Amino acid sequence: MPLLMLATLLVWGASLWCLMRLVRGPGVGRRLKGLLGAVAGSGLGLLLVMLLVVMRAFESFSGETLVARVTMRQRSPNEFELTYAPSDVTAPVITVPLRGDQWAVSGGIIKWHPWLTALGLPSYHRPTRLAGQFSNLQKQRAQPPSVYAIAVDRDWLWERLYWIAPSLPFIEAAYGSSAYVFMEPHATFELYVTPSGYLIKRRPRAS
Repeated sequence: MPLLMLATLLVWGASLWCLMRLVRGPGVGRRLKGLLGAVAGSGLGLLLVMLLVVMRAFESFSGETLVARVTMRQRSPNEFELTYAPSDVTAPVITVPLRGDQWAVSGGIIKWHPWLTALGLPSYHRPTRLAGQFSNLQKQRAQPPSVYAIAVDRDWLWERLYWIAPSLPFIEAAYGSSAYVFMEPHATFELYVTPSGYLIKRRPRAS
């Protein structure tokens, strides 16, 4: 993207230089060359600008932003100690005990209308809870839930926007998003937010 922006600026600079030759250059031949150069440069510049817009829109709709890294250690067959380290170094790292063979993260998402997303405005989000759960439904029903707040238990901004979203033309949807994966003590998980919700990627730990 930076190289494409630089190329676009250079093309438009060359077009301006050709245009200046057209105005100041003596002789019909030089003026004609300046005109052809300005027209060709402007056409190429417009194509590059359109390409930049398309690439920016694609990046906005498919972008992933790192939220946190998660690791864990096993305390018993059905209990784990999970460490949640936000990508924001000013936010505290938290460690919580969870029961189950899966862990989940959830929080509120405010998805703006596509024209705002295309301009680069990221979806509003705030992860609020970590939870442990069992993949087996009977085990899940037999166990009390283990749920912990990440930073705040309730996101008041998201709740207020949720209720008034139908009246706001710039909000496409307001909803809760959750993602879960299996507990794996030998893996590092990366939590991302996308324009539509949360995404968890599993990375092997470096030996």
